[in-house]
Amino acid sequence: MDRLSSVLSAFRPKATSISAFHFSRQNERLALSADSSYWLYLISGELSLTTHGESRTRLKEGDGVWFATGQDLRASLIQRLHCETKLLICEFDFATKALNPLLDLEWQWVKVEKGDEIALQLSPLKSILLTESLQPRCGSQVVIERLAEAYLVQMLRLFIQNKKIELGLLAGLSDARLARAIVAIHEQPQQAWQVASLAEKAGMSRSVFSGLFKSTMGMSPMAYLTSWRMRLAAQRIKNGDRNLAILSDELGYQSEAAFRRTFKKVIGMTPGDIGRQSRL
Repeated sequence: MDRLSSVLSAFRPKATSISAFHFSRQNERLALSADSSYWLYLISGELSLTTHGESRTRLKEGDGVWFATGQDLRASLIQRLHCETKLLICEFDFATKALNPLLDLEWQWVKVEKGDEIALQLSPLKSILLTESLQPRCGSQVVIERLAEAYLVQMLRLFIQNKKIELGLLAGLSDARLARAIVAIHEQPQQAWQVASLAEKAGMSRSVFSGLFKSTMGMSPMAYLTSWRMRLAAQRIKNGDRNLAILSDELGYQSEAAFRRTFKKVIGMTPGDIGRQSRL
């Protein structure tokens, strides 16, 4: 399995909302859910986006920005005479932030400017998405959702290829050596991986591998292995898998009690809590 598919096969993005926002006031508040991922694309006009923490970026027509997780934004118009400002907002359900490793860095946003290589490669798919979004036809809703999902996957692939992200899972997958170890964890979470065996997968010495993994991923190899196992477990429990004895064995734990303790520590709630939430 390739490096991106090894993540998306477990946490597949689903487009939940695609809409065009027309600005009628100088300042608008965009409340983007922290449990969703977003792609914002400026169809026309010029706009300044500011987060609650005062991080700011300026978008010109044709620019876009990906938010790993949503946050409250203040959008301010940069006025140009007789120019309408219109923003395409694509919202994606990627599992909750507690489960999806792609959403770990809640502050993370990645700007894609109109003329850069990533934007040029996304252009054909973007044109179809905009046409379907702005000129709805029979079946457009389904078409738009699938196009938005394909657009996001292609964009994440290009982020990896172009080493666009410096910290977190996508950054780790951007490094061919780390990616071999990460994909091994994703594909065989039940294995009794150790730092030495993962370093061997990466073709690196143990010490160099450990240092690079932690500086790139923001956690140690063993911490990531545990986190991945527990997130897979939570996803399976949400989807109706309630036999914890079998589940813990399949994820490399020798006892259900050890599995339960680790689950509560990593996820912040018990397996039973996850199961009850999924039935609500």
